[in-house]
Amino acid sequence: MSWLPWLLMLALVVAAVWCFAEISGHVRWARRALLADGGAPRPQGWLVRKLRLEELFVAIERRAANEGEIRAAAARRIEALLAPLTDAVLVVDAQDRLRLANPAAAALFGLSEKDGGGSIVPLVRSADFIELVRRVRAEGGARSMILLNRAPLSDVWIQAAGARTDPDAFGEDAAIFVLADVTALKRLQAMERDFVTNVSHDLRTPVTILRGYAETLAEDQATMTPEDRARFTQKIVSSVGRLQGLVEGLLALASLESSQDVRREPGALHIAAREVAEEFSARCKAAGVKLELQLEAADGGAADPVQARRLVQNLIDNALAHAAGMSRLLISTRDTLSGVELSVEDDGAGVTPADLPRLFDRFYRTDKSRRAGGSGLGLSIVRQVAELHGGSATAEPVRPKGLRITVTLPAVG
Repeated sequence: MSWLPWLLMLALVVAAVWCFAEISGHVRWARRALLADGGAPRPQGWLVRKLRLEELFVAIERRAANEGEIRAAAARRIEALLAPLTDAVLVVDAQDRLRLANPAAAALFGLSEKDGGGSIVPLVRSADFIELVRRVRAEGGARSMILLNRAPLSDVWIQAAGARTDPDAFGEDAAIFVLADVTALKRLQAMERDFVTNVSHDLRTPVTILRGYAETLAEDQATMTPEDRARFTQKIVSSVGRLQGLVEGLLALASLESSQDVRREPGALHIAAREVAEEFSARCKAAGVKLELQLEAADGGAADPVQARRLVQNLIDNALAHAAGMSRLLISTRDTLSGVELSVEDDGAGVTPADLPRLFDRFYRTDKSRRAGGSGLGLSIVRQVAELHGGSATAEPVRPKGLRITVTLPAVG
């Protein structure tokens, strides 16, 4: 029976391997339970009873449950604190799982409740943000400017800052991120650059012309013909007028942007429309344009008298300057449920669909406006006046041709 010792040894080895495997499984369960990374049922079986581990496992389970409740309570407190914030806030754990997102973050990334606990990578869809997560883990904190692509929604720029957060609430190596939407700031910065560029160009052009013609007159007036002197003088007058229009437009915009409120008077809009139409009548007649008024608003449009004149002046001037081929200009008002509408409609060549959304942008000029020497400020002033009254300005094409600018002013509360 020489094989019996070997059989016993094999049995002992098998038993030892089984016991080791069982104990290893129990240790893994205890570790996961203590780290709140489990959910598996408490180990049972002969070995547990033999080694009297059941009480130990019950104690571990209770402690894990208590710690889980503490963490959940801490997470709820943090979530309640972050919910009112307008900035987006995200918490990502050590496994890159989304642990918390306040309402602003849910709106920014299009998250839903079922996304909680999922991987952050497909949720944010931004390699730059994932790189920021890695930097926060490595450095303890980091900042980054990120362009977030949200197709089919519009892209947004976000200023993101991250830091490690409370391990008691979200575990070790969890990180919190605050993301501020700075798209509007980026747009304003771009507008500021365009503003400086356009102002520099539009001021330089008439000033250069003025200097050139003035120097020529000063140096060569004795030898110039009367016709050349008259032509040079007219060029100087034209450049001065263009320069004056640009400066007045800039001053008007500055005045509107610094205004806090308006002094609204009943009937001021109708009064302004009649007075300004009378002032422009000679210019319209010279241009072969029939100017018509259809003022139907019952209260005559409550508005600031000074700003109402500025509004109508810029609307008529814009039409006369840029509505090529215009023969009729209609100024009308009508009552609406929320206030009064002022419309200026022409039968000119109109604008292209690409130009239409940007007509009210400061210094924006269509190709025809550039050839006509416009400053690109007239309709910006119109919009500023409308917004100063709490209203709005829109543009739409007229069939078969032409353009209609509509300004809506809310009723006085």
